[in-house]
Amino acid sequence: MSKTAEGTFIWREIMTPDVAASKRFYGEVFGWKFDDMPMDGFTYTMIKNGETGIGGMASLDMIPGAPPHWIGTVCVADTDASAKLAVEAGGKVMMPPGDIPGYGRFAVIADPQGAPLTVMQPSSNEGAREGMPGLGDFCWEHLNTADMAGSKAFFGKLFGWEASSSPAGMDVFSIHGKQVVSVTPDARGRADPLAHLRGHRPARGRPRPGRRQRRQGHGGRARRPHHRLVLRGHRQRRRHDLPLPGPRRGVALSPCS
Repeated sequence: MSKTAEGTFIWREIMTPDVAASKRFYGEVFGWKFDDMPMDGFTYTMIKNGETGIGGMASLDMIPGAPPHWIGTVCVADTDASAKLAVEAGGKVMMPPGDIPGYGRFAVIADPQGAPLTVMQPSSNEGAREGMPGLGDFCWEHLNTADMAGSKAFFGKLFGWEASSSPAGMDVFSIHGKQVVSVTPDARGRADPLAHLRGHRPARGRPRPGRRQRRQGHGGRARRPHHRLVLRGHRQRRRHDLPLPGPRRGVALSPCS
């Protein structure tokens, strides 16, 4: 993985109680394709946008009691060192470093407020992107934080993210000269990591139902536009007894078009 990928999001995963239903839902809404990969004791599903892998999907059965959730993965140069640094900076290690043969070494951490994410030292360039995201790709991350100063200090120390304000006046984290995460304070005192999707625009001259109708017709729930996909939970490769995230969980989808 190139040095410019370090500190950026390279992968996203969903843990779902109904893999088949999730495939139908996201396949219809975003046009994603899916490849099942038998693993040791479970099946991991590769999510593809066209022919490019952009994320993964697995059954929630591997984490008894956990809610359905998405989680993002940040590229690091040394997973073990990053996990240790997260603890030194006030965070937690929710799953210790472990190897995924052929893919890399990962760990699940949480920031001081409990917002989880995965760090990974990849063994290939899978998930790394250059330039603007395409239609159906993930294109942005966002963090709601109850401690703005604390979040800036934690992620600055962990990933080298630099805090600044965008021309629109929003707080953002940047690395390698590129904005990677926007940040807003949450007055409710809850921390939520978020991700954005860039969705498909219907072809001209071809009538298509609106996104709200498509979601409802495929088991989704229409909501007021939030322009965000909530990420909560843990990356899971095998059965573990893990602490679960805080009380705020769920998915709210409203992709760009």
